[in-house]
Amino acid sequence: MIILLGLDGRKLLDQDNDEASLVYPDRLSTKQRILLFQSMAKQKGTPGSSRGPEEDYHLQKALDLITYGNFKRNKRFPTAVTEGPEYPSIEHFPSSNSTLTSGSIPAEDFRPLLRLMLLTQLYVAGIDPDNFTSSPSEIEAATECLLAAFLNAADSPAVPFTAFDNILGNSMQNTFLGLPRVLGPLRSVKSFPSATPPSSVTEAQKVLKELFTPTAKTAPPPKGLLMSLPLMSQLSMSLPQDFPIETPETLYSSPEVDVKSVKSCLSVTRTARILLVSGKAGQEVAIFGAYFPKNSSPAVPRVIVQLSPVHRTFHGAQELDASQKTEFEDNSHLTVGLSDMTFVLSGDSAAGSFIAQFGNGTSQEFAVDAVEVLSFEGSMVRVDTFE
Repeated sequence: MIILLGLDGRKLLDQDNDEASLVYPDRLSTKQRILLFQSMAKQKGTPGSSRGPEEDYHLQKALDLITYGNFKRNKRFPTAVTEGPEYPSIEHFPSSNSTLTSGSIPAEDFRPLLRLMLLTQLYVAGIDPDNFTSSPSEIEAATECLLAAFLNAADSPAVPFTAFDNILGNSMQNTFLGLPRVLGPLRSVKSFPSATPPSSVTEAQKVLKELFTPTAKTAPPPKGLLMSLPLMSQLSMSLPQDFPIETPETLYSSPEVDVKSVKSCLSVTRTARILLVSGKAGQEVAIFGAYFPKNSSPAVPRVIVQLSPVHRTFHGAQELDASQKTEFEDNSHLTVGLSDMTFVLSGDSAAGSFIAQFGNGTSQEFAVDAVEVLSFEGSMVRVDTFE
């Protein structure tokens, strides 16, 4: 808890391999993933009796954090400080067992956490959790898709570390982007606006809500046939950290497929673009999204995300090969492809289909329900409420 509350300087832990911080991550470090897993997992067995720097890693970081603030400033001479009492050595405390990854996270425990992260995911971009109150069914649907990613990877009713580590490292690197919004109020130094304490729980909730309103406010994306705030939050868990969310605009939205119009919208390179496609194969409903950064060629998506029924992410390599292209040969087919995933959109204004082809050689065809293209301007908004 000491480490999780150490949000100063936009980081929870020292980074390894010069990776980004957890507050604004490109992806989490191994040490961060272990810490988060241990905080939720039901462990199996007992840890070993031996201990050293690796086993005590998180304990040492916690001691470093509290030792750093173990002093008192002189009110008259702020640069003069009096150090607090010396803390016991690390051996005095139980080991943090920082290499222990046995056990698993029960699905019934992980589901509400994923739901909470979904609601707070976009807080860093200026969209408060209150904006989600009108979408309860969509929140639950998105939560189940996120949970399915972890459970399918493990083929288990619980989430072991291997699945947790793999999904956070390669597919949903921004899952815990909302953690500062959840834990920030516990360590905030904001002054209470009134000398008189609130007279009721309702009044206290109102005051606290006003205290932690985002310092910047961003308009939610427009509600569409596919786009919704919960879906945007789910999608952003797999998008690059510099994804712009300002000034959303719907360029194309239809239950019918007009490939020529879709291609025209994707060719507007002055903004970031997102292509969303949904379809049915029997009783199964699938939603896919492709992200095209600002000023990038419409021939090269940065990320393809399967949003339903299971959340999966496919990233573009830094050096593109021949398979990583969006084909514009004719007005009846659109091929959006990366090395591990390709989907082909085809049809006319009356009917349409898309085929999802995966890197393992499998494919599935869907009858199109809806197609949307959205654009986003500006740069990623970042609130500093807890800095």
